Amino acid sequence: MPPFTEADIRAGASAQSFERGSSYYRSSAVANLVRRGNLLTAQVSGSDYEPYDITVTLTDDGDIAAADCSCPYDWGGYCKHIVAVLLTARQGEQVAVKPDLDTLLAGLSEAQLRRIIHALAEDDPALITAIEQEVEWLKTTLVATPAAQAPTAHTIPVDIPAIRREIRKDLRNAESTGGGHGDRYWEYDEAGLIYVDEILGPHRDTAERLLAAGDPAAATEVVTAMIETWAAGIGDLEDWVLDSNSDAFDEAGLLLGALLAEALLSQDFSPEQREQWLARVENWSDDQLDLEIAESALEQWWDYPPLVAAMNGHITEKGAWENAAPDFADELTLARLRILARQGRMREYISLAEAEGQFSLYVNMLARSGQVEKAVAEARQFMNAPTDILALAQVLVEQGQRPAALAIAGHGLGLTGQQGKTELARWTVKLAQEADDPSLALTAAQAAFTSSYELADYQLAERLAGAEWPAVKADLLAQVARSSSYHKVDIYLYEKMLKEAMAEVDRSHFSSDIEHVIQATRAEHPNWGIGKCKQRAESIMDAGKAKDYEVAVGWLRTARDIYLQHNRGAEWRTYLDGLLTTHERKYKLVPMLRGIR
Repeated sequence: MPPFTEADIRAGASAQSFERGSSYYRSSAVANLVRRGNLLTAQVSGSDYEPYDITVTLTDDGDIAAADCSCPYDWGGYCKHIVAVLLTARQGEQVAVKPDLDTLLAGLSEAQLRRIIHALAEDDPALITAIEQEVEWLKTTLVATPAAQAPTAHTIPVDIPAIRREIRKDLRNAESTGGGHGDRYWEYDEAGLIYVDEILGPHRDTAERLLAAGDPAAATEVVTAMIETWAAGIGDLEDWVLDSNSDAFDEAGLLLGALLAEALLSQDFSPEQREQWLARVENWSDDQLDLEIAESALEQWWDYPPLVAAMNGHITEKGAWENAAPDFADELTLARLRILARQGRMREYISLAEAEGQFSLYVNMLARSGQVEKAVAEARQFMNAPTDILALAQVLVEQGQRPAALAIAGHGLGLTGQQGKTELARWTVKLAQEADDPSLALTAAQAAFTSSYELADYQLAERLAGAEWPAVKADLLAQVARSSSYHKVDIYLYEKMLKEAMAEVDRSHFSSDIEHVIQATRAEHPNWGIGKCKQRAESIMDAGKAKDYEVAVGWLRTARDIYLQHNRGAEWRTYLDGLLTTHERKYKLVPMLRGIR
C-alpha cells in the first residue's frame, strides 16, 4: 500500500471532487491500474465514450508528486478520476506491479530495440516524427556537451514529461475557459483567450533558474520541451481560438525565442552544431510561433563583427548591429548581457550595454567593477528616472560606497520624473538616517510625501523636521491644496482641517472618504454629516433599490445617532415619519425604517 493517506488525497482535491471520486472508486470505475517504478497509470470510465487516462508520478518515498488526467477538468486540485485512482491504489489489490521502462529495456540488443521501434512506428506512423525530433536532439546534445564540460551540480528539479503535460492541458483548457488556467477567474467573453505568462511562466522560471545555476544544457531541454509542446498544442486549437490570440502568439514567440537564445548562447557550440540548431529552430517557426530572435542569435553567435566591435568598446550609432536594429534587439542584448555577467566578462558587458543603450545596466556594472566616480558622473549627466537612480544607489551600497550612494540618491530626489520617486525617497530617508545626515533625511521625507501624498510620509516628515516643522508644514500643505491626490482628506483630518476635508469630499465625491469624514466632523459640523447620510439613503430608497435597503438604513442609522448626539431627537422622529409616509407601499423597507425609530 502506498504511504500517501486518504487525508493526503482529500487535501489535494476539492470536497466535491473527493466525494465524486469516492463514488467512482466504490463503483469500480477504475481499470488497468499499473505501477511501474514511480509511475502509476490507469483508466477511469467517465461521461465520454472513451475512458480517461490517468498518470500519477510518485516520489522515491511513494508520496504523490504529480497527477494528470486526460479529462478537461481544471478547477484546482485533483479531478474525480484522479481521486478514484488514488483511492484504488491505496488498497493495493487492483494494482498490477510491472517493470519500469529501464528494466524492460535492460539487456536488449540494438537489433531488438530497432525491432520494437519499427513495430511501434508501424502501428502509429505519427511516432516517426517524434522519434526524428528525439534523434536530432540526441545528436545535438551529444555533440554539444563534451566530456570537458561537466554539468553543474545543483538541486533544481527538472521534470520534462510534467512540463509537457501541463502545457498541453493548459492549452486545451484555453478553448473552454480564459487563459488555460483553471483557478483563474474569467468572464464568459474571455473564453478562448490564451494568457501566455500563466501557461509558460512557471516553466520559464525553471529555465531561468537553471541558467543562473550554470546549467544551460538542462535549461535548453526545458525550453525545447516548452517550444515543441506549445507548437503542437496551438496546432490542435480551433480556428476561432487561433484568430483570437495573435498577440498571445507574438508574446510566446518572443518569450520562447529569447529564452532559447540565452540557453544556446551560454554553451560552446561549433559551427556545425549551430547549423544543426538553426535548422531545428527554423523547422519550429511558423505563423503562430516566430522564433526569429533565436535564429538571429545562432546566425550571429559571438563572432558577429558589429557585436565584437561593440564589446571591444567601439561605440557607433548602430550599436551591435550592421543595419537597423530589429524589434527584438533589446531582448537579445539583455540575454547576452546576462551571459556576460555570469561569465564575469565585465569589460565586454560594460561596452555592450553602453553600445546598445542599456544605460542603467551600463552604469550599474561600472559601479560593480570599481569605476565608482565614472558611474556617478555618468548617472548625474544622463539619468533622469528615479527608478534607475535607486538601482545605482543600491549597487553602490552593496559595493560599500555609501557616500557615493547618498550623493546620487540626493541628486535623484531633484529629478522631475516621478516614476519611482516615492521608493527612492523612502529608501534615501533610511540611508541618510543611518549616515547621520538629518538634512538629507528631511529632504527625502518631503520628497516622499510630495510624490505619494500619503499620511505616513507626512508624519515621517513631521518627526524629522523638529523645530523646522511649522515652515515645512506650511509648504507641504500648500502642495496638498494644489494636488488632486485622493489622500488629501487623510492629511486634512490629521491636521483637524475639517472644513477643508468636507470641501474636498463635496468636490471629489470619493465615497470611501465620506463615512470617515462624517465621523470626524459630527461633533462640530453635524448638519453636514446628516445631510450626506440623508442624500445617500434617499437616493437608494427613491430608486426602489430593494437589494440595497440595508445600506440605506445604515446611512439613516448614522444620521439618527448624530441627531441624538446633539439632543435633536424630535427632528429625527419628524424626518423618519415623513420617510414612512413617502415609502409606505414598500413592504420590505417599512419594517426596516420602523426598526431604527
